[in-house]
Amino acid sequence: MSGPFILPETAAVLAGVAEQGGPHLADMTAADMRATYLQMGAVFDVPAEASVRTSDFVAAGCRMRAYFPGVAEAGPVILYTHGGGWVIGDLDTHNPLCTLLAAATGLRVVAVDYRLAPEHPFPAAHDDCMVAARYLAGSPAELEANVTGLAVAGDSAGGNLALYVAREMVGTVVAQLLIYPLVDSTAPEQGSYLDFAEGFILDRKLMDRFIDDYLPNHADRGGAEASPGLHPLPADLAPAVIVTAGLDPLRDQGRALAARMAAMGIETHLVEASGLIHGIATMRAAFPTADRIIRRAVLLFADTIRR
Repeated sequence: MSGPFILPETAAVLAGVAEQGGPHLADMTAADMRATYLQMGAVFDVPAEASVRTSDFVAAGCRMRAYFPGVAEAGPVILYTHGGGWVIGDLDTHNPLCTLLAAATGLRVVAVDYRLAPEHPFPAAHDDCMVAARYLAGSPAELEANVTGLAVAGDSAGGNLALYVAREMVGTVVAQLLIYPLVDSTAPEQGSYLDFAEGFILDRKLMDRFIDDYLPNHADRGGAEASPGLHPLPADLAPAVIVTAGLDPLRDQGRALAARMAAMGIETHLVEASGLIHGIATMRAAFPTADRIIRRAVLLFADTIRR
């Protein structure tokens, strides 16, 4: 039986990571994991879009970074919630991606630096993102022009947070971009979660570490916040662009979410990055195919927002 389809660029990155050796990410302290993740971005990601202006501010108890593709004008704003298993990641790890979002859509983007586990377990990240979303929807002065609607975007655990905001703010959120979203935190013993449990950077061991750190209470793991894929979705949920990666433990979760939404009559666009791994949205220099796919997904997202 043949193995999964793997692009040459993926094989090259995986071989390079294997040659580096060193401790597994899941065996590091949270501080070392965060530093390593930031270093990975410096090696594997593209530079930020130079045309986009940024402004950091603190509001509603959270640090945020606003991205302006030009002179601020009244219109929708994109809230970006970064990935990293609710444990790693920050405004800097996802800075290039957020500049791409602003430049490609022509819209203001705001990334939220929500609290991280294990120092701040569930529901800290979910709470922070909701507070930030409500603050942005109120047309704060930091955005320099009125906000006429809110779109949400996020990758991995950030996709989980973006979907949470979309569910809680139905009628205000106009579109979603969910990049390989985590929608089942119960560690399902099936499908892609097992098929790619080892050898593809995000693996079962690292997922277990993230879930243990953010959701130490097992009773929270199957709830609607941590595992929205196991619960009913609002019938009037905003249209969504969902990106999956072919070699990702979370692939089947994204596929299933897209199928459910489409069956409900919700406008849904599924973009699959075949032969690629989890994390490609912040490793686009190493994965030129992923760069093209992410850009295409962002343009789909922009069209969805403007409808």
